[in-house]
Amino acid sequence: MGSNPAIPIVYKAGLMDYASSGTETITLEVSQDMLAALKMGATDLGERIRLLAAISFFQEKQLSLGKAAELAGLNRLTFMDLLTQRGIVVFDYDESALATDLAGIAELVDRD
Repeated sequence: MGSNPAIPIVYKAGLMDYASSGTETITLEVSQDMLAALKMGATDLGERIRLLAAISFFQEKQLSLGKAAELAGLNRLTFMDLLTQRGIVVFDYDESALATDLAGIAELVDRD
């Protein structure tokens, strides 16, 4: 197997407009063989890694929905739709919180 030079994938942390806040740059070197095996270019791989990181951090409760959407470079609703399409629970209610919310809704309905 020949050795292919690594292609740096440089991705700015923060796709949305953050002119007032600083951003960091993350560089990941990936060989041309790897890009060929994945059948994608460096930019697509960078976007995919960013999205997968956002999903993972959200699932591990390291980032809120809004912050994970921000990391993914998506708005909140689009990110929620993406999570739903992947079968990922967006709102994680425990039974007592759900019971409390349902009781509150029932109380509001009874007032009408």
